[in-house]
Amino acid sequence: MKKEPMPQRPTTSAVLIFLIAALSAALSGCGASSLSQSLEPQPPTAQQKAEQLEPMLSAAGFRMLPADTPQRQQQLASLVPLDVNYYVGKTGNLHYYMADPDYCKCMYIGTEENYQQYEKLKLNQQFESKEGEISRQNLEAQQMEDMDMQEEMFNPYGMGLVGPMGPAMYW
Repeated sequence: MKKEPMPQRPTTSAVLIFLIAALSAALSGCGASSLSQSLEPQPPTAQQKAEQLEPMLSAAGFRMLPADTPQRQQQLASLVPLDVNYYVGKTGNLHYYMADPDYCKCMYIGTEENYQQYEKLKLNQQFESKEGEISRQNLEAQQMEDMDMQEEMFNPYGMGLVGPMGPAMYW
């Protein structure tokens, strides 16, 4: 009587290796997604937005009106917060406003000229921000170039990446 071969069961070490590989793949995926989420710029909070807008509005000539009565507080709460809007007055002139019911509990009111000045200030701020980003990128590129140059100077073999024995034999 010939014995039939018994079906082979996976060994404990093979199962363990498979589990470790699956776990490491799952963890590396989680790390990559959380890293990409942390690199994305987060939108500013309401307080940060107010801290950014209010000085520009004041500098542009907008007047701050505090909501110092219950009626004004109710009116302020009914408006879209931290957004510069306008309305047409009785004489046909545009009037601009921004409501801040949370941070300063006030409203900023200005004229067409004030709004134009605010827009200029906002553009200048965006330009300075973009200019700062470009400067930072240029500095990083220069630092990378300097590091490459130092690495080239440190090369003990005095040759480029391709030596007499093939590419990068000394690495």
